[in-house]
Amino acid sequence: MSRPAKDLRAGPGTGSDRMPRIVQLTDSHVTARGRLWKGQVDTAARLKSLVAAVNALSADLVIHTGDVVEMGPLPEGPAEYDQAAQILAELRAPLRILPGNHDGRAAMRAAFPDQVWEGAPFLNLSLDLDGLHVIGLDSVVEGQTSGAFPATQRNWLSGRLDDRPTLIFLHHPPCPMGLPFMDGFAFDGGEALAATLAGRDVLQLACGHVHCDVAMHWAGTLVAAAEPSSVLIPPDMPALDACAPGTPRKAGVDPLRIRCFDWADGALSVKTVFAEPSGMQAVI
Repeated sequence: MSRPAKDLRAGPGTGSDRMPRIVQLTDSHVTARGRLWKGQVDTAARLKSLVAAVNALSADLVIHTGDVVEMGPLPEGPAEYDQAAQILAELRAPLRILPGNHDGRAAMRAAFPDQVWEGAPFLNLSLDLDGLHVIGLDSVVEGQTSGAFPATQRNWLSGRLDDRPTLIFLHHPPCPMGLPFMDGFAFDGGEALAATLAGRDVLQLACGHVHCDVAMHWAGTLVAAAEPSSVLIPPDMPALDACAPGTPRKAGVDPLRIRCFDWADGALSVKTVFAEPSGMQAVI
């Protein structure tokens, strides 16, 4: 199971010799033991490999931005969460989890009883890491692919934002990202979120959901989606209704990568590092 809440200002990698580091995991889509994602991909094994790589990075905080499992709200959900919880328990750094549209809040609460969430029934986060305000915003509408920012969430977020530099994690990008296969699932409440963030020192909105590495300047900040640990979707994949019948929609696996956020002296450095051999050919 997940690790208990800790004072994140003094995580395992903090100290004068290095900057505090947050690692983002997303879209692991773990299936039950003995099952493959879509009958083809061992998403549990990929997440396990990623966890081992994260442990080598001496992170101070790990945030999973949702779609932890494949069928969270369905009867298969508890078995999938059991598998995911066992893998994520190997993380050495404190773990915080947000839901995605493939997750179920009730099943997630049962699987990760040590998680500390706010704003029930939503699963929100608010914590401090050496002066960086880290917020996790639940953007899920259960039963829907698309995300939302309803009035209750606006009230919660408004009550948490302050003068600190802020890094916000959520599953759904709140704006179109230039991705034909995903932009049709419009986020409900993007304008309200932009208004809530206006005048605040929001360094970035770190998302998942779209299964590729993509960023968009929006509402005076950067919205950036990280690559999943499960299956990568090419950014030029057409929308489903634009495909002729029988047209293959290609998605696949790629060398695992890790999104890292390093915070020091009021500056946030964001980088993606390889979690396994990349196949890149050295030329110098």
